[in-house]
Amino acid sequence: MNTAFREVMVSRDAALFQAYLVAVAVQAVLIQLGASLGLLEMSLIPFYWRAAVVGGLIFGIGMTLAGGCTTGTWYRVGEGMVGSFVALLGFSLSASATRWGLLRPLGLAVRGSTPLEIGGEVPTLANLLNVNPWVIIGLVAAGVVVWVLRRPGKPSLFGWSWGKTGLLVGLLAAAAWYISGLTGRHYGFSITGPTANMVNFAIAREPVSLSWAVFVVLAIPFGAFAAAKWSGEFAWRAPSPKKFPQQFVGGILMGFGAVTAGGCNIGHGLTGLSAFAVSSLVATAFTILGVWTGTYVFFMRRARGA
Repeated sequence: MNTAFREVMVSRDAALFQAYLVAVAVQAVLIQLGASLGLLEMSLIPFYWRAAVVGGLIFGIGMTLAGGCTTGTWYRVGEGMVGSFVALLGFSLSASATRWGLLRPLGLAVRGSTPLEIGGEVPTLANLLNVNPWVIIGLVAAGVVVWVLRRPGKPSLFGWSWGKTGLLVGLLAAAAWYISGLTGRHYGFSITGPTANMVNFAIAREPVSLSWAVFVVLAIPFGAFAAAKWSGEFAWRAPSPKKFPQQFVGGILMGFGAVTAGGCNIGHGLTGLSAFAVSSLVATAFTILGVWTGTYVFFMRRARGA
């Protein structure tokens, strides 16, 4: 998603962003259908507006320095990217410290004490506009179709097309809601909370931290390793030494921003956005703005100056 968000601004290449939109739209249709049929429940992230704005912006800036988002960092570890190990270390420690440790007071100060609600419920586009959720889904689906038709993505140089990628990610993300619900966890994919829980388990050895989502996250690098080996792309690769501090700081910013906002580009940007939670909509918008800000400040402006 870091590349998808960045390239819309830098090269005007929307192929990866289109895959992202397709994944969100497919998931939205399927989880709303599942909820209507009583196959799953949807619990949403509360809307602390200040946390969504500040946390999302900091998280997006951190993505640019870390060289990838939360999921990208985890799967690149499986591909042999040494720099991603450093980014993951910073992200894990920072997420845990913001949730339970030294950074928790700062995160709570940014968040505030009272979430915004509508009739005692977490705000969604549906209850905010007082319309049936299927109306929102229809409008979103129509918008995605128009976007795709007006901006046809460039064909992939290798691997899957953006359409196939978006469809399969959307199907997996929708299935995650149902499978996770079987364990009593009524949410789909998320990365930040499970990552922090791993650190908490390693330090405090609290078994309650090992949820379904933790094992999903732990499996990501193994899946990436298998895919990389199968395609002949696995190799141990390290960036220049001066990039290690940059990626570590990026990971720290991602951890603080994601926990403060209540989710990352997956928990908010893929899962929560598909349920039309206002918290996820605002956090994702400011994550994208953070990616654009970080890309311009740390890379584009420096390149132009050089």
